[in-house]
Amino acid sequence: MHRRGASAAVSHRSAILGSVPTTTTASPAPLLAGDALVARLRGTPGERPLVDPGLAGGLRDWLEDELSGAVAGLPEEAGPVRISKEAVNGVLVCEAQLVAARAGRPGPTVQLARGSMVDALFRQWVTVGRIDDPVADALEALEVQGDPDGIVAFVGGLAGEERRALAAEVADHTERIRSAWPVLPASWLARTQERMVVPLAGGRVVLSGVVDLALGAPSGGRASVCVVEVKSGRRRVEHRADLHLYALLETLRSGAPPFRVATFYTAGGELDVEPVGRDALLGALHRVVAGTLRLVRLAAGAAPVPTPNPLCGWCPALAGCDPGLARVAETAGAPADGALACR
Repeated sequence: MHRRGASAAVSHRSAILGSVPTTTTASPAPLLAGDALVARLRGTPGERPLVDPGLAGGLRDWLEDELSGAVAGLPEEAGPVRISKEAVNGVLVCEAQLVAARAGRPGPTVQLARGSMVDALFRQWVTVGRIDDPVADALEALEVQGDPDGIVAFVGGLAGEERRALAAEVADHTERIRSAWPVLPASWLARTQERMVVPLAGGRVVLSGVVDLALGAPSGGRASVCVVEVKSGRRRVEHRADLHLYALLETLRSGAPPFRVATFYTAGGELDVEPVGRDALLGALHRVVAGTLRLVRLAAGAAPVPTPNPLCGWCPALAGCDPGLARVAETAGAPADGALACR
């Protein structure tokens, strides 16, 4: 793999720092619907910044520089190290927790079922413009997609009261979608479940993500794509970081950064919108580098390092983790016998 000299790398990185506007804070606007919501996402041509033709290449070179030494330690027979938002978030919180979670994947929950069903209904609304029976439509869509999380069987096995409560909740979220989102013009090239894949380091590392909705086509002139994530739960701090990662992926994949990124919260109908600037892209790049270096080290056979954190009480490996047990004891008291199994 070709590796640029250190001085050239520093010079090129300095150029990247000034190549796109500074990111401003995401702005939760008053509840928007119809044309007002769409206008907030798409803006006007005059609001869209010019695309720096060297930006994507510079970001890619930066990533290649940072990762080239680490991937050299991977065994030849090892497959590619796959980097997703979940992997980055997890490994940066606690390596040991991520490894334990991957080894014992938990079954479906009501919250996971609700999220999967709302995602399916959002896709249906954007592509078809119609939802008849929210629960039946969502389960049918999940079944067609292969239902990898087992949501259809889980919902079918819920007791009558639990299933009715879930159905009522899904219906409420569906009404938020119906009332807020208009039929999108075909010219906007609305794409649901848009998959983005970016190989690095000769394919030894693969960055990937799937966005709920992408609007507009990449342009070499002015940034024009808007990326939208749909969330059925409450706001979480990592949501912005996830969007920034998607912005980086789109930039690397298409050669142009998105114009805006947004999160639509179906529980209340709020839309958080943020323009994409250099702070977002560089923040995502640094997170990707930090997370990938850890994931590559784990893939090479290194022991995972435990890091005490607020999620220790829910970690499947807590029983054998002294730092985690100490964290739980200090913050909320040690869990009672059997508590680990039910979490």
